[in-house]
Amino acid sequence: MRLGLCFAFFCMGICVAQAGRDFFELPPIKYSETASDDAVARLAGEIERGDWVVDPMDGKAFLKAVLKKLEIPEESQVLVFSKTSLQNSLINQRNPRSIYFSMDAYVGWVPGGKVEVIIEDEKLGPVFYTIDPPYGDRPVKISRATDSCLQCHATSRTSGVPGMFIRSVVPDQNSHAILSAGTSLVTDSTPLKDRWGGWYVSGSSDHPHLGNRWIPDSKLDGVELVPEVTKHENLSRLIDTDKYLQPTSDIVALMVLEHQCRTHNLMTKAKMGYQRALYFQKSYSEGEDLNSREGMSWKTADSSAKEIVKAFLFTDEIDPGGDGVEGAKAFADAFEGRGLKTEKGKSLRDFRLYGRIFKNRCSYMIHSKAFQGMPAIVKARVFHHLRLGLSDDVENHLSSREKKAIRGILIETVPSFKSES
Repeated sequence: MRLGLCFAFFCMGICVAQAGRDFFELPPIKYSETASDDAVARLAGEIERGDWVVDPMDGKAFLKAVLKKLEIPEESQVLVFSKTSLQNSLINQRNPRSIYFSMDAYVGWVPGGKVEVIIEDEKLGPVFYTIDPPYGDRPVKISRATDSCLQCHATSRTSGVPGMFIRSVVPDQNSHAILSAGTSLVTDSTPLKDRWGGWYVSGSSDHPHLGNRWIPDSKLDGVELVPEVTKHENLSRLIDTDKYLQPTSDIVALMVLEHQCRTHNLMTKAKMGYQRALYFQKSYSEGEDLNSREGMSWKTADSSAKEIVKAFLFTDEIDPGGDGVEGAKAFADAFEGRGLKTEKGKSLRDFRLYGRIFKNRCSYMIHSKAFQGMPAIVKARVFHHLRLGLSDDVENHLSSREKKAIRGILIETVPSFKSES
C-alpha cells in the first residue's frame, strides 16, 4: 500500500509541477539551468577560442557550413510554408522554412533569417539553439534558447518534454494557419489525407494529401482543404528553388522525420520520467531497494519501455496505399548510406515504401544518441519487451520472416541487444 501511495503521489506531484514549473525544470533534471555538452555547445567553444572562424557569407552558404559541421545531410531537406515557427515574419509560400535532420539533430532555416538547431545532449536530451550568421564585423553568435522554444516544444504535442513535432494545418494565402479548421499532429498512424497541410511535398504517392496548397481569401468561408494526388519531381514550378540547398521537399524524408520526432520524444520522456521517479523514490522510500520491481522508478521505466517498443516496431503505422510512395534517390541514398549494416548488407534503414515505409520494421533510432543516453534500466526493459515483440511465440503485425530478419540485424548492430538475448 505504501508503494502504491508513493507512486500516486509521484504522479500527482508531476501534475502539480506542470501547473507551476514543468517537471523537467525541477530536481534532479533542472533542464534550463544545466549546462549542455552537445555538439553545438562545443562549436560555440570553438568559435570563442578562434578554432572555427567563418568569414562573412550569405545565409545559404552559412547553412551549408553548419550542416557539414553537424554532419547533417542536406538531402534531408523538407520545406514548410505555414507560419508555425519562431521566425514567422519571414515565412510565406514564396519563402518557406527549410528543415534538415540526422538521427540526433534538426536544423531549421528560412532565407533571411537565423539558423535554428535542436540537438541531442547525453544528459538533457534535445537542446535548442539559434545561430546568427556572420555579417560585416559581427561574428557568428550561438545562443541557447529555452523559454522562446519550449512554449511550443514542451507540450502535450511532444509528450510533455522538450522535443519535436510535425503539424499539419489549413493555411490561408498569407501562410497563416486557419486554426478554426483544425490541426493534426502527424505520426506514423496519420492517414496521408490528413498530412502535410502547410508543407511543400515533392515525390509522389497514390493516395492524396494536403501538401502544396492553401485556401484563397475568396474561399475562407468554406475553409476546407481537399486532399489531392500531386506529383512533383522537384519544386521549381512552385518556388524559387535556387534559394535552397535542394530543389525538393521529399515525401519520404517527411515520413521518416515524422516517425523520428515521435520516437525521439518518447525516449526523452522515458529518460526524464525515470530520473524524476528515481529522485522521488530516493526521497520517500528510504532503505528500500531502488531496483525492486515494486518501486516507482522500475514501474516508470517499464511503462516507458513498452511505449518505446510500440513505436520502434511501427505498431500503429498506416499503409500509404496503392503502390506506396516514391521520393528522390538523393535522400534515399544519403539516408540508407548512414545506416549500420550487417555483414550481408542488411540495415534498419532499408526502405520498402509500399505497404510500409521500411523493409525491416524496427526503428533505426535504436542506434541514436537518445537511446544510448537512456538509463540502463530503461534500455534493459526496452530490450526485454523488444525480444517479446520479436518472438515467434507472440502474434502481432510482424511475420516470422520479418522478425527473424530484425533479430539478425539487431544482434549484429546493437551489442547490448545480443548480450541481453
